[in-house]
Amino acid sequence: MAEKIKQVIPMPYFFLAITIAPIFFISFLLPAHPDSQLYIALNIFLDTYLLGQVGYWSSAFPFSSKIVANYISLLGPAFALIFFLKVHRRMIIDHDQYKNHTVINYLLATAIMLGFVFTMIYISYFGSVDLGEAGRKWRLFGSNVFTYALFSSGALYILYFITLILYMAFYYLPIILIKRFRSK
Repeated sequence: MAEKIKQVIPMPYFFLAITIAPIFFISFLLPAHPDSQLYIALNIFLDTYLLGQVGYWSSAFPFSSKIVANYISLLGPAFALIFFLKVHRRMIIDHDQYKNHTVINYLLATAIMLGFVFTMIYISYFGSVDLGEAGRKWRLFGSNVFTYALFSSGALYILYFITLILYMAFYYLPIILIKRFRSK
């Protein structure tokens, strides 16, 4: 009996902790509203030269959440690329798990993944979601600094996995499908 390949996607936990820690520091250490000249100037800089009010923020603490949202939107893609390079080096994927996938399954999965990616890109760079004023199920994340930091960490973590999703959808799975059709 052939030995089954064990799938491994190694997590760079130290890298994750270092990139997510600023979210908690910003959320806990900066004030909810700009209350000094430095913070007012930083707020104006965010609105004028950076992305302003984008991403997931909270009206309960608009200043610190605006900084966190800009941190995720500006540095998140670079961190996601570094994450992908760290994971991809040691990633082991079982090719046999995709042997029953058809082109229709692949196209449907790719369309769903692209919809998710475009939604995240839209919210991170063009739209904004006020977690403090959102519906009841999201208000928990916008009413407390700790839960907001957890939610924002999750948003950054999702950006990391978008790189893996794009790799699987546009490189890995098409190669498997092409090899399968060539062998027939």
